[in-house]
Amino acid sequence: MQSESLNLRTAATWAMLLVCALLPVSGAWLPVPLALATVLLLMTAWRVRPSLNWRVLWPLGAFYALHIIGLAWTDDLAFGLFDLQVKIGLVLLPVAAAAFLALRPTGMQRAMAAFTFGNMVAMALSLIGAWRCQAAGGEGCFSQSALSFDLHPSYAAWYACWCVAYAGHRLLGDSPMKAFERWCWIASMAALSAFVVLLASKSGVLGLGLVAVWLGARVAMRSGAVIRITLLVAVGVIAIAAIRGGSVVMARMQAALDAVELARAGDPAIYTSAGGSEMRLVAWMCSAERIAKDPLGAGTGDIKHALADCYADKGATPALERKLNSHSQFLQGGVALGWSGLLLTLATALVPLAFALRRRDGLMALFGLLYLLNAAVESVLEVQAGVVFYALMLGLLAARSTMRAHLAGRTDSTSPA
Repeated sequence: MQSESLNLRTAATWAMLLVCALLPVSGAWLPVPLALATVLLLMTAWRVRPSLNWRVLWPLGAFYALHIIGLAWTDDLAFGLFDLQVKIGLVLLPVAAAAFLALRPTGMQRAMAAFTFGNMVAMALSLIGAWRCQAAGGEGCFSQSALSFDLHPSYAAWYACWCVAYAGHRLLGDSPMKAFERWCWIASMAALSAFVVLLASKSGVLGLGLVAVWLGARVAMRSGAVIRITLLVAVGVIAIAAIRGGSVVMARMQAALDAVELARAGDPAIYTSAGGSEMRLVAWMCSAERIAKDPLGAGTGDIKHALADCYADKGATPALERKLNSHSQFLQGGVALGWSGLLLTLATALVPLAFALRRRDGLMALFGLLYLLNAAVESVLEVQAGVVFYALMLGLLAARSTMRAHLAGRTDSTSPA
């Protein structure tokens, strides 16, 4: 029995690390390892009895439960059931993450090392593809979707920002670290910062700025040669990347401001524009109108039909042809499930953030702010890339917080990284 238990724990550990490594590389490679890791960790959860931090995680369960209830007034039941399938990770993955940390007290560090490695692989594959694109005479190969290997640039940048934040956290922490490991974190921090700039995602650049402010605040309270070297390397690489890709970022920011001016002026040209910023604003306007008209929401499976009707009424052909979702998770929740959906979606961001601020858990607070930023401009909980990342990382952070509180109350032992 002991041998079987050990084999199960080993298999569960490696399955989880494989999920963390594959998540930033390609969604197509993820389903089988993800299912295996989830099943194995849920099996171990019956034995290790992990402590679940429901004060942080309850909005995820409530959000999923409301989507089940929303099937009651859904006409497109097939899409509604598909939506529940995509979102089931919001319930299962935090439990799996807690079981993982119960098995491996240093699980957060291991998971983030695997996740950062996966991001570095994704970056390398992206650059190889960009060089091939440029060699074939392509244009814009080192920016946006042309650069990102598999993920949407916004998700790739979100992942990379989180890796930069965690690398800075490790370098500024009190845990002992070998020189090789230290330089690995420094290298990944600098390289992924540059990758975010090259991706030219507006939310990614804003997220990187948020991470820089957070790290700057922490550095201001510390000193040391390692920190100075880290900052010099990171700033240097980001500056080089900014020279290479900064013009693209600024052009996209200006396009977004121009789209806002069109919307404020009530210019009907915004509905026929195929520009990304214009279509996003159209999606936001239609989403707001639907929430105002239908306080109970369209139903779990009928949101795409509700938005399509609005696009058709406004003559927004580009948005209609692309079948755009709300491009904001908060608005998406409201269109699907009304005001209760909007409020619960906000709770998925604000409850963990408030908990982190009360506990002075800077890492969880920063993760919450990055989620808040990305969920404001993308429907991140409608796709595997967002559900798995958010549920898994929040589960790890919640379990880490519980473990740290338990250790602080019992001994003076060093808390998990």
